[in-house]
Order: sequence, then structure tokens, then C-alpha cells
Amino acid sequence: MSDDGQQALDLTNRSLYKTWVFHTIRFGDLDTLGHVNNAVYSTFLEAGRTAVLRPIFEEYGDHSLDVVLARITIDYRRELTYPGSVEIGTVIKRIGNRSVVFANGIFKDGTDCCAATAEAHLVFFDLATRKSRLPPPAVRSSLEELLLV
Repeated sequence: MSDDGQQALDLTNRSLYKTWVFHTIRFGDLDTLGHVNNAVYSTFLEAGRTAVLRPIFEEYGDHSLDVVLARITIDYRRELTYPGSVEIGTVIKRIGNRSVVFANGIFKDGTDCCAATAEAHLVFFDLATRKSRLPPPAVRSSLEELLLV
């Protein structure tokens, strides 16, 4: 069981994810040890979430709706090196009234080798009031399509 009382998911399993994004590793992503810097993993994960959220917000959301990252946990499992590429898998673990929890896996391109897994808690945010808000029903419905069953 996880901290929130739910059954723990095997986020290293590629078949869990419903959407995928490809990302090239750049030479500038490396640190002094010669592997991809830990902060770059966050950028990869953001690309996975953005690939899900942006089309939904463009189609259904209004211009005052956004999301803010409230919490992220990353488990680093394998180093990544240059040259190379990664595939970022994304799925929605849970949708609350004013929040959504994404689960992600970063895989070495074309392999089952999982370099990192993560969970990100995002809060729906009203840009005008600067407060959390309920998402429009159409946004919620679109996100539910990516929800783990």
C-alpha cells in the first residue's frame, strides 16, 4: 500500500501508460559526472504532463484556467547518458475536485529500461483570482479518459 492507502502501482511497467512523448537528450543536459542531471528529469516529466494538458486546455478550457505544480516525487532508477533519447509515459492516477495526480515513467528510447518514475500533484488554478478552482466539466471529462482504472 502507498501512503494514501491506495494499492501501489508499478510505474516501471511501460504498459501502464496511456500517452507518450519522445525527447532527445542534449549534450547540455549532462552534469560533471557525464550523465543527465537530475533537474533535467523534471523537464522530461513536465513535457509528458504538458502533452496531455495543453490540447485539453486549448479545446475545452477557458483562458483563465491553468494548473500549478503542488508536489512532485521522483524516483531515479537508472542513469541516462548522451547521446540518446527518452520516451516519457503519462497516465492520470487520480482526479480530485480541484487537483489531478499524474504518474510518469521515463524510459530509454526503444527499451523497457525505466530511468525514473514520478508522481506529480497539480492544482487547477484561476489566473484571474490566483486561487484554486474547479475545472470545467469538459476538462474533467477529457482527463478522466486517461485515468487508471
